[in-house]
Amino acid sequence: MMRAISRKMLRSLCLLGLGYIGLHLGYSHSAFADMGCSNATLQGTYLLAYSGFQIVDGQQVPFVFAGQDRINGDGTLTGVNSFSVNGAISKNVTDTGTYTINPDCTGTSTTVDDRTGETVHFDLFIGCDGDAVSFVQTDPGFVAASIEQRVGR
Repeated sequence: MMRAISRKMLRSLCLLGLGYIGLHLGYSHSAFADMGCSNATLQGTYLLAYSGFQIVDGQQVPFVFAGQDRINGDGTLTGVNSFSVNGAISKNVTDTGTYTINPDCTGTSTTVDDRTGETVHFDLFIGCDGDAVSFVQTDPGFVAASIEQRVGR
């Protein structure tokens, strides 16, 4: 009897293992990503905490942001954030922006500070369900990246 249970168990484990391998070998990473990312993948309210530094005259100037973005699913967004740049605090600063999402769940975004008109550029990497977005600032002289998490639709 013990041998029969062991064989059944071994057979079940082998089938599970083969199914797992088949799932991961049968689809490439890009095949999963091609399942439907578009501008509509990002929609809702996202929270972010973003930090890094800017190189100014060869010196690293640190900054941190915390904020909220409203991403509309149509390639547009609005945001509000507070931040510290080398210890100088700004509160409730609004921005507007645009984004483009590719079928492989990568994309780009540009935001404009509504107060100063400063434009900032990002490369985006989106989870298939749109619940999380990682991004890196692509403007020369900046070293910064973060993740935004959807908290509402």
